Amino acid sequence: MGLLNRIFNITQAAANELLDKLENPAMMLNQYVRGMQDEIAAAQQELIKQEALAKGLAQQAHEANVMAEHSEAKALEAMRAGQEALAREALAAKLHYAEKAQQSSQLQEQAKLTIAELTHRLEKAKAELPQLLKKREELLARIQQTAAKARTGMPSFSVGRASLEGGSALRGFQRIEEKIAQWEAHVALSRQPYGEAYGSSTAPAGTSNKDALINEQLEQLRKKLPTE
Repeated sequence: MGLLNRIFNITQAAANELLDKLENPAMMLNQYVRGMQDEIAAAQQELIKQEALAKGLAQQAHEANVMAEHSEAKALEAMRAGQEALAREALAAKLHYAEKAQQSSQLQEQAKLTIAELTHRLEKAKAELPQLLKKREELLARIQQTAAKARTGMPSFSVGRASLEGGSALRGFQRIEEKIAQWEAHVALSRQPYGEAYGSSTAPAGTSNKDALINEQLEQLRKKLPTE
């Protein structure tokens, strides 16, 4: 009888220790669900920003292209009037606007890629969140079942011990915890500061290179002039 009592007391202590360990994962799971919901909301806001950015960059590229065409027309008009100096200034402006249009177009493409990636991650997160919520309910139910078994009397002692010491409830929680840890790591890695992709820009061409481009543009304009 004394041996059975000692075994029962040891099992009760192990059960209480296990329940204490299970309380923190349950709280962690609730916090993680809230964190994932916050992540989804933040990603949605970032998606709105990126879509607005892409739209603004497209507008900038369009306006720069219009200004480049306008500057080329001014250069051609100046060449027809024999004002080569004014033509060179207009061509320099054209090159500036053309470069700006190219940069805006490149940044727009980067924004589009970011939008596609964000959209994919959002769809995946929204699809997995209900599954995680369901697993949380299953986990809480298992904890309650384990707690009930830990308070049972001697007749159910062996069943409770099997469940508490490496049984299905603990294994089920461990599988859920591992999945959550993997997902949490995935979310942490995916939180890239999207602004870094837009921090660099093409360096302006050197003076000699720009002069060569202007001379090339002048030669093309001369070919457009009517021959006497």
